[in-house]
This record gives sequence, C-alpha cells and structure tokens, in this order.
Amino acid sequence: MCGIFGYIGPDDAADICLTGLKKLEYRGYDSAGLAGIVDGELLYCKEVGKIRNLEQAWVPKKLDLAIAHTRWATHGAPSKDNAHPHFDQHLHIAVVHNGIIENHHQLREMLKNEGVTFRSDTDSEVIAQLIAHFYEDDFIAAFQRAISLLQGFWAIAAIHKNHDDYIITSARENPLAIGHRPHTQECFISSDPNAFAHTDLDVIFLKNDEIAVVRSDQIEVFDGSFARIEKVVEKLTLENMSQSKEGFEHFMLKEIFEQGQTITKAIHSRFIEEFGTVEFENFAFSPQELQSVKRILILACGTSWHAGSLAALLLEDKARIPTHAEIASEFRYRNPIISEDTLVIAISQSGETLDTIAAVREVKRKGAKVLGICNVRNSTLTREADGVIFLRAGPEISVCSTKAFTSQITVLSLFTLLMGRLRHISAEEGQAFLSEIKRLPQVVEAVLQQKDKIAELAEKYARFEHFFFLGRHYMYVTALEAALKLKEISYLNATAYPAGEMKHGPIALINPDLAVIGLCGSGLTYEKTLSNLSEIKARGGPLLAIAFEGSEEVERVADEVLYIPSICNELATIPYSVACQLLAYFIARIRGTDIDQPRNLAKSVTVE
Repeated sequence: MCGIFGYIGPDDAADICLTGLKKLEYRGYDSAGLAGIVDGELLYCKEVGKIRNLEQAWVPKKLDLAIAHTRWATHGAPSKDNAHPHFDQHLHIAVVHNGIIENHHQLREMLKNEGVTFRSDTDSEVIAQLIAHFYEDDFIAAFQRAISLLQGFWAIAAIHKNHDDYIITSARENPLAIGHRPHTQECFISSDPNAFAHTDLDVIFLKNDEIAVVRSDQIEVFDGSFARIEKVVEKLTLENMSQSKEGFEHFMLKEIFEQGQTITKAIHSRFIEEFGTVEFENFAFSPQELQSVKRILILACGTSWHAGSLAALLLEDKARIPTHAEIASEFRYRNPIISEDTLVIAISQSGETLDTIAAVREVKRKGAKVLGICNVRNSTLTREADGVIFLRAGPEISVCSTKAFTSQITVLSLFTLLMGRLRHISAEEGQAFLSEIKRLPQVVEAVLQQKDKIAELAEKYARFEHFFFLGRHYMYVTALEAALKLKEISYLNATAYPAGEMKHGPIALINPDLAVIGLCGSGLTYEKTLSNLSEIKARGGPLLAIAFEGSEEVERVADEVLYIPSICNELATIPYSVACQLLAYFIARIRGTDIDQPRNLAKSVTVE
C-alpha cells in the first residue's frame, strides 16, 4: 500500500505535501514522514501513527521541494526508524517508496560488505543506500544504476541535498502521477492524481520502468535504457475528495446512510423503461460484442470479490451465461484458459488493487477484453480496462467498504439485465426486474430507519467474541460480506458458512458463547434455512435472524428477529448487507475500536 506525495515550486513544499498526504491516508496510516531541501540542507520529520502526528511534530520551515509518505507496513514494524523517507548513511539522499523490493536482502548484504550502515528493517532503505553507493556527483545516473538492480515493484521518489532543483521518480506495477502547472512553474507527484489540489494540471502517468526527472518548469521522462521519451499529457476531471463527516460520528456511519442516494446515482439515467433494458453512458462494448460473449470471468479481491460472486450468481440465473468469480490474488498464479468469447469483469473500488490490476494485465496478454467496475476516475483500472462502468458512489473514506459494495451490486444487476435482454429475457421480464432495482433506495431507507433497533441488538451481541453468519444461495455470499464487515472493524472472529454445510462439521463449534446470525432473505431456500437454524437452536446457540417482513415463523427458532422489507431474491443482498453493516458498526462502537481506520488495514491494497 502506502502513499507518495511530492512538490517542487514557489510555494511551501512541506505544507503542500502535508495537505496532499492527508488525501492519501486511505493507503496506509502506520506511520508518516516528509523530507525536503532548503539552502542545501536536507530536513526531515517522521512519526508513528496517523498523519496528524506528523503534522503536529513538523516545525514549519519553507522548503524548496519535498517528498512525503504515509505507510502501511510490509517489511519492518511501524516505527520511526522504519517510517519513510529513508536515507543513505550520510543523510544526503531521501527516498519514499511504495511497493516491495524482492531482492532487498541480497542488496543489503552486498552494501553491508561495502561498509554501509543501515538504520531500519525495511526493504525501502536499500534504495537510498544503493543510489548513494553509485553516486559520483551525478544523481540521475546513480538513480538509474540503482533502479536497474531492483527486483519487485515500486513507485519511488528521491531527492539529493546537492541537487535541489529536481525530484527523480520511477515506477513499476505501481501508480505514480505527475502534474505540472506551467504558468506557475510547479510540479506535483502523487500515488493518486485525485490528491492533486488543482484542476488545471498537465498530468502524465509513469509506465513500467520509466524514470522522470521533475523540475518546477519541466518534466523529462526516460525509458529503462534511459532513452528520452515523449509522454501523452492528460487533462483530468478530478474527484472531489472532501473529507467532511457532515455531523456523523464516523465516516463509515455517514457512508452507510448515503446508500439510498448512492444507489439512486448508480441507477440514474441508465435504464430504458419502455424496453426493460439498460444503457450505460460512453459504453465501450457494442451489443454485437456483448451478444458474442459465451463466458464471463470476474476478478476481484475482498469486498469486491463478494460483489463479483453475487454477480456470478445473477448472470447465470438471469442472463444464463456461465460465469465464475475468481479471487484475483489466486488467479494470478494459475494458467487460465481464456477464449476469445470470454469477457473479463474486473472490480475494484479504488481501481488500484495490485492483485486485480496484475490479473487484468495477465488476461489482456491472453487477448481478453476487460470491463472495469470502478468508483475512482483516473485510476489504473480505468486506464487499462477496455471499458468502464463507474459506480458514482463518491469518495469512500472509511476503510470498511459500505456504499461502494452496494453500488457495485446495483451496477452489476443493471449489467445483468442488459446481458439478459440481449438474449432470452423478454421486455416484460426486464421491466419487472428493473422495477425491483428502482425500489432499492426505498427499501434501503427503510432499513436505515431501524438504526435504533439494530443498535439495541448490538448491545446484546457485542459481548460475544465469536460469530457465525449463515445463509444459502445469495444469502451465503451476503454472509461472507457481513462476516468481513464485523471482522474488519470490531476485530472479532466472524466466519460465514452456507447454512446447509453446518451439519458437515462446523456445527461442532456451536455453544452458548458463539453467536449465530441467520440471514433468511432467499425465498428459494427459506424453509431449508429455517431447518438449519433449528439445528443451531437445538444445540444452545444464541441466534439472531434477519428476515423479510411477514415471515413470522422464524420467531419460533430465533432469539431475536430483525425484519426488513421484502424484495426479490436477486437483490436481497443489498438491504441485508446494510442491516449487517449497521450491526457491525454499533458492535465496533461499543467495543471502542478505530472504526474508520481499523488496525493493520488500508483502503487501497497496492502490494501482493
């Protein structure tokens, strides 16, 4: 993970980097630091914890240029020594790095044998020490030689106290954007262009093994052999990354309560009611291309994989297209069969998830077309996919995904309808499904109105240390997502199972200290789910059921029941997930955890 920000220009580089770094904190918050140059002196400050700690520790001093970093720990525990920037042993060079140097141990041993002293346990320090090892008054040449020895993946920015007129950068398999304002003669460097404060920038994105020398008045870019190359300059529509809680206690709670609006935005202007079908804006795939699709492969990680797994059920149930959802980190190391009639759907809220991006690159090498489902414009996925459907959910600040997940399901439901209408679904069937999709905001709002009831249930269940979430069919995947939400923000042991599988082993764990949450939202499997929950009750397991209004028979089985409005099986995941998001939120609040920035996590996972 980790986030990089840099600045060179007439303004206070430290102040601008600190501001930019706050917009990148979603990428990691184990530690943060900055380094800059003024009057030939290298100044720096590093702190453990969140960026506000760095901001408080920094003694304001106007810097001519600066690089900054917020860290998610990979090599080395969170500490001041392991925080970035990293330096050579003489404190002439400062480096910030996102990624992993896979051969850092060999390089470290080589440098130690040359008498180099290391201060940290990180792979990143090797970069600074290696540049210094090759330095002979030519910083650019030393940087190039050092980079040529690195194995792994990275985004790097480096400065030298004797070369205070430029920052040098490089990237491989990690995003790095450079923005230039010619009329003010200033340049910005960031892991995410949406962290740029200005909308009038000329922006370039570094590709693999490219090196950029960034001055206030120009950017020079070179390839791996250090031949000069011309980059395509882009003008970007930047996302509004406002971070106001708008009166809510946490961003997560705010984002949960935004879901009626975000689902509405995901649907808006994307359907043709008369024909019971869907039309996406600026869509890159023609009806003929979509009709030729015989198989769909979905690639994603974490919550996005849950959305993809639900989409696989939807696409097979309604569009009758063989579909499989793969965890991208596992898919990367297989030798998949990709035929010319396979459509690949890649799902990533941030558009920067490294495992997903790497999987996308692999399937594109095999000739597949890729449809991206993404929430962030200008991200790597949006640039590499053949076509993109945006979620329109707006910035999601909380690490724990809520509104992006329900927007993903909404968008994928619309795509399923489009694919079905291009095949066997009639206009009338399409209109009926569309009618249910349009009801989603109303149903979600009805769930949100039960906030107080869900908070009361959280009071009863917050004492448990272990949870099972059970469901069948669509509700099993919903259970996976619900368990993940509770794990992420409350640090409790939560496991999801298909309800029918409990009797094949896991039921041995049932006891009065293990809470069971039964999701009864599938009409197709409702009676079977009740039978499975009865098996839990017979063994003394505390049981909370979530069920549709009108299904009072569940009260004979469950200790408590939360009723929510009914909707078709295919879309029930959304209101059930909203209810489980609130339950997880209130349990975490009772237990006093860091809800918006849970320990050990980051919003965008850009390492393997």
